[in-house]
Amino acid sequence: MKIIGKVVSVSNGKLVVKTGKAHKPDKEIKLGEKVFDEKGNFVGNILEYFGPTDNPFLLVSAKKKTENYEGKELFI
Repeated sequence: MKIIGKVVSVSNGKLVVKTGKAHKPDKEIKLGEKVFDEKGNFVGNILEYFGPTDNPFLLVSAKKKTENYEGKELFI
């Protein structure tokens, strides 16, 4: 698994993930791609990315309760 970033916000069943400079969504992360937690459990799918191109945010649709994900790292 490859880390994509850390959950910075949770709202309405969606997770906002802050990526780092090493994560380029246009090259490595694809829309619709499956996202997992640190234990390898399926979290959801990437809906979109937005923000600055060097450090974008990802919007992930969570399939489970979202309150436990804030501050956690997510993976593809």
